[in-house]
Amino acid sequence: MNRGRNSSSSNDEASDDHQDALLLGLAAELILLHPEAERYGGPKLKIPYHDGSLTGRQWVEELINGHYKRIIENCRISVDNFLLLCDILKYNNYVPQNYQKRVEIEEALAMALVMVSHSARQRVLAERFNRSTETINRNVREVLRGLCMFASQIIRPFDYDQVHPRIANSTKYFPWFKDAVGAIDGTHIPACPPSGHQTAYTNRHGFQSQNLLAVCDFDMRFTYIYAGWEGSAHDARVLDDALSHPSDFPMAPEGKYYLVDAAYKNIPGFLPPYKNAARAGPEKILFNTRHSELRNVIERTFGVLKNRFKFLKGPVPNFYMSTQVNVVIACCVLHNFLRLHQPGDAHFQLAEDGNVGLEHQQGAGELPHVHPLNASRAEVMAWKARRDAIATEMYGASRRRRR
Repeated sequence: MNRGRNSSSSNDEASDDHQDALLLGLAAELILLHPEAERYGGPKLKIPYHDGSLTGRQWVEELINGHYKRIIENCRISVDNFLLLCDILKYNNYVPQNYQKRVEIEEALAMALVMVSHSARQRVLAERFNRSTETINRNVREVLRGLCMFASQIIRPFDYDQVHPRIANSTKYFPWFKDAVGAIDGTHIPACPPSGHQTAYTNRHGFQSQNLLAVCDFDMRFTYIYAGWEGSAHDARVLDDALSHPSDFPMAPEGKYYLVDAAYKNIPGFLPPYKNAARAGPEKILFNTRHSELRNVIERTFGVLKNRFKFLKGPVPNFYMSTQVNVVIACCVLHNFLRLHQPGDAHFQLAEDGNVGLEHQQGAGELPHVHPLNASRAEVMAWKARRDAIATEMYGASRRRRR
């Protein structure tokens, strides 16, 4: 009987020892698989991080070969124009390609388009394209630089000789604004400045931004952009800087002008509205109203740019300022490319004011000589007299039509 009790006790002890060994082994495995285990020599079993069912290249191929709306919703561009832009970046060597690159131009461009279109962070892109964040960062920056190189070809003046149909076909604007060739204004793009520069980049609205100066024509195409100025800089100061040294600023031809707001100087080549027009008479009020309606093209252009590329609506963390500037320039390049090749998309249709057709026009040739934003007193007085004459004649014609 005693023997039987001793034998059972021995079996129980052996069973307990076996269970303890299993628990210790399981605990050891859990410890080694814990993220903190890397400091003790790394986990026993490495689990792949990017193990999605589709590679980035396969996902891009799905977009290209799938329903036409998928690539528009993800990249804001049609299939044909996506492939055309890939060819432009590739064959002009804006984004160098070679047999050793694992990420081809189609996938790299898709990364950049998804980022700027949806304000996607690099970890989100890494998950979508099954790539490391380093690969995402490197390829996106390459595409941004390539688009900035493309800017000189697509952000430029078009035909200055013809009166735009929006003006020529309107009794409100013609012949009063027949010499207007575009509009100028600035807009603020949220920025994440380097440490120690936050004050300079804080604008009058209280948030940190870069001030983008832009010139556009009446087809909502950018003809000049100047990005990178601190948000605290005044629009007129940015324009003055753009003209104070040799640059590619497209000065209006002799006798023609840009429509600007009241923050800019009233000198030849730049036509602002009247200040305090309510006290000056009905003719100046009418001039300001129609001037504002026509100059609104720059506001609508900025609206299309920011609505299409959500990246421009929020701060851009973890990017150098140079890259943040490149993002703005690249988005303007994409805007012009789509305006030329995809003019009927939803974003442009929402911003259209009237049924004005677009034409793929040739360049305007050599740019006029750029001069600083100043003029002699005689030139300024003559320019003001011209504005007064436009206002008076416009008001007189308006009264005659009412009779």
